[in-house]
Amino acid sequence: MCGARDDSGRATFNISRIFRQSAKVTLTIEIVSAVVMLGAIVAYLIGGSLGAIDPDLQVLLLLVGIIVTLLVFLAAFGAFVRLSGRIGDVVVGPGLDSVPRDTPRVKAVMYTYGILVILMVVTGIYSWYLVDKAILTPWAASLSSISLRIFGLALGAFVISLLIQIVIAVVGRTATRVVIEVLDMDDDSEFRE
Repeated sequence: MCGARDDSGRATFNISRIFRQSAKVTLTIEIVSAVVMLGAIVAYLIGGSLGAIDPDLQVLLLLVGIIVTLLVFLAAFGAFVRLSGRIGDVVVGPGLDSVPRDTPRVKAVMYTYGILVILMVVTGIYSWYLVDKAILTPWAASLSSISLRIFGLALGAFVISLLIQIVIAVVGRTATRVVIEVLDMDDDSEFRE
């Protein structure tokens, strides 16, 4: 990913790939967590009424539920394939692929980007931990529902990945502009010399 080399043999950062992969990972987490949330809510809603249903019908309902879940997952995967290219274009504008890794200001931008994303992940997880501890866990425990507990965890994964994706989009665009400006300044200074 970062270990590419240009035609002259210099090590390069593949900036567009770094930003696009970050955005795709968060989108994947969002899709999977949305499917899990949907399944958990459906399980909670029909869970109480399953005890009164004949066991043969329970098996049939389980099979239909699995089919519906797989159809939702396939639809979500189709949306992912269509959206991943668009998200990549939003995160990284056209015209920037690889830049020399030995450019000091580019290194600073890339390391700052990495630190910001890591801090956003940690902050998001800790914030969700506080929400989960204070609100969602007591709510699921009061209803004695494992489904609602799973829903709360999936909702946390969804919210955290959405926040990270927003940060990646904003920072990715900004970092791309800064890197382009740095490279333009370096080209101008080489031209003047």
